[in-house]
Amino acid sequence: MAIHIHSNPATSVCVLFGGTIVDRHHRKPLIIGNAVLQLLIWFAISVLIINGKLTLTSLAVGVCISACANGFLGEATNAALRSIISMQDYPKARSINEGRDATINMTGSPIGGILYSIQPWLPFVCSTLVYTIAGGSATQLRLNEHEEQAGATGNVHTREHAIQGSSFLDDFKEGWGWVFHRQRLPTIIVAASLINFGVAGIQYTIQLHLISIGTLPFRIGLMDTGVCAGMLIGSILANRLSDKIHVGKAACIAFAMILLFVTPMAVNNTYWVLLICYTFMGLPVPLVNSSLLGFVFSKTEQNMQGRVSTAVSVPAQVLSMFCSGIAGTLLPKAGFTATMVSFLAAIALSVLVAVSTRAIRTIPPIKPVAQHATLARPPPQRSRPHAPLHKTTSHATGSQQPAPP
Repeated sequence: MAIHIHSNPATSVCVLFGGTIVDRHHRKPLIIGNAVLQLLIWFAISVLIINGKLTLTSLAVGVCISACANGFLGEATNAALRSIISMQDYPKARSINEGRDATINMTGSPIGGILYSIQPWLPFVCSTLVYTIAGGSATQLRLNEHEEQAGATGNVHTREHAIQGSSFLDDFKEGWGWVFHRQRLPTIIVAASLINFGVAGIQYTIQLHLISIGTLPFRIGLMDTGVCAGMLIGSILANRLSDKIHVGKAACIAFAMILLFVTPMAVNNTYWVLLICYTFMGLPVPLVNSSLLGFVFSKTEQNMQGRVSTAVSVPAQVLSMFCSGIAGTLLPKAGFTATMVSFLAAIALSVLVAVSTRAIRTIPPIKPVAQHATLARPPPQRSRPHAPLHKTTSHATGSQQPAPP
């Protein structure tokens, strides 16, 4: 647990620069390279465990290297998605990915526990095999044709900049400047970061509370299974609705649903109330990601995908780094209800931002505007664009963060 918490800051720092790395290079080699690095890391840890030589220090180093590799190269996978599918199908693809991730998260812990009970090294060997399959699968991706077409649209491609001598710092600043000069993106980033902070804080608070009252580990683990099940069901619904709904209204409704499902937990901390509400809390998350983030990335130029993904995820990750500390400090001093209310306030504020701002509320359906709407234009039939807050918005969670300027 401590190793995992300390690896989060490393990931956040590396992700800050990872988007620029992804936009300066072809994505397929980066995806394969990340898979190879992860394969080598977990293979080495497996060998150490089998030989009885694994120490806490070596495990921590391996986890941190893995986190840094994911930070620097992990955005290549999401950025490549835009090169594989059409703009109109992007939200649907995001919802499918949400369902995939929820299924993996729901089954990963039980399977890992079973494998560990057989042999301590078995989960790590399986991770090595999985990354081998991932790297092999990535070799079959066909991205070049789509990327060449993107480069022919009249926009100068960042990778071409790199070849012509543009510095990494110039591309880094260009990406953040582009993001913060979109009309919708800054507002979306603020709303997404606030709700991510609130939800993460509630998750930490519930886990710490259950541990403090001596809840059985199985029942604590069931909480994660519940929220993953909710996200899986939500991803199925989002997949059916993503190409039919008004994005702005759907995002506002989804934000409000999260607030609605979380509120009862602040006033009633019995286990079954927590489990039921926690499960329902996962339902609207895929809809937020497929609609809001789907809009953002479907309207973002291909040569900006990595940096926009970074701009969307980094603020949320930075805020979330403080959640465990805040929850651990408030819970013993102020109690469960007060701690929950403090994070509920962040969720309520995100709902207020989403509902009260045209930047989010007026985002139109994806398909009808697929050919002409971009992040750089105001909503149709609006005469006065919003002034940018500072610069952009966007992946929750998944992946997301939307808004045109």
